[in-house]
Amino acid sequence: MTILYSVLHFLVDGICAFAMMNYFSGMYDYQMEGLLYNFCAFALQMPLGVILDIINVAKKESPLPSFWFAFLGVAVTYVGAFTHPVILGIGNALFHLGGGVGTIQEDRRKNHKGTDLGIFVAPGALGLFLGTLFTDKNTHLWVFIISLSVVLICFITGIALLRSLKAGKSVSVLKTPEFKWKNGLVAGCFLVVILRSYLGLAISFSWKTTVLFSLIAVLAVVLGKIAGGFAAAYLGVRRTVLFSLAGAAVCYLFSGFMPLGILALFLFNMTMPITLYGLVQRWEKMPGLAFGLLTFAIFIGYIPVYLGLPTLQNGNVLGFVGSVLSGVILIMCLRKKEEV
Repeated sequence: MTILYSVLHFLVDGICAFAMMNYFSGMYDYQMEGLLYNFCAFALQMPLGVILDIINVAKKESPLPSFWFAFLGVAVTYVGAFTHPVILGIGNALFHLGGGVGTIQEDRRKNHKGTDLGIFVAPGALGLFLGTLFTDKNTHLWVFIISLSVVLICFITGIALLRSLKAGKSVSVLKTPEFKWKNGLVAGCFLVVILRSYLGLAISFSWKTTVLFSLIAVLAVVLGKIAGGFAAAYLGVRRTVLFSLAGAAVCYLFSGFMPLGILALFLFNMTMPITLYGLVQRWEKMPGLAFGLLTFAIFIGYIPVYLGLPTLQNGNVLGFVGSVLSGVILIMCLRKKEEV
């Protein structure tokens, strides 16, 4: 299910980016519609997450409510791609929440210690990149083709889930080993995600002059998010945080040199699954709220850029400070001894 949700994530984000950059570009007050889209896509996940948590408790953690949220999100995204950015954003929020919580549930059942979370979230960045890359006069046709692909994959996901349930496979949630987090975990993770969101939008690189170089940068972000979950599960959270963010800080200082800039992106994004998994552990019965709170943090990180703060091609100092600050916050959230 995690792999299928991840493929859907790639396609849904691709549709949203394609529609916003092509179909809706020039149709509306783009700056205002962009704000409304991002608000619906990210901030709305928090209240929707509370609703999903309530349903999941009533259904004893069955994966079906999460699937239906994701399926509804795909359907609303499909409608929104042809109608209005607000509808598109609502569909995006519903899918991310359903797919995210469904992935969290599967990660717990299989005791993967958070590795599935990075796998699910990572493809979104690639979908966004490719969605903004492709332009065509026949926008309706392309949106229809991509949307149809998403719907077909969503049906395949549903069939696989229903067959799994009919086969009698357990859907009970196993308690995963807990990291030793301090009480400031929620605030710490929230702040770190705001920083990650802001830096990801505010810092550009002078070497990103071609589509190929931009694609390599996006792949570094994608692979960093995946690697972070595995590193934390098998090497420990404290070591992963120290290694990734200390390395990112050094690499950001020299990020004008392309290989180090790529490495900075890879290392900096390794903490993404750590922040999500930590919050999910703290709020064991509220994965929807945990997921939604961090997407709300992403929206807050977007606001300074929306308000007109310029992106920095020479953001080496900003990247260094952001990496160090993120590392300090996360280490403060960890106790001296952790169990993984």
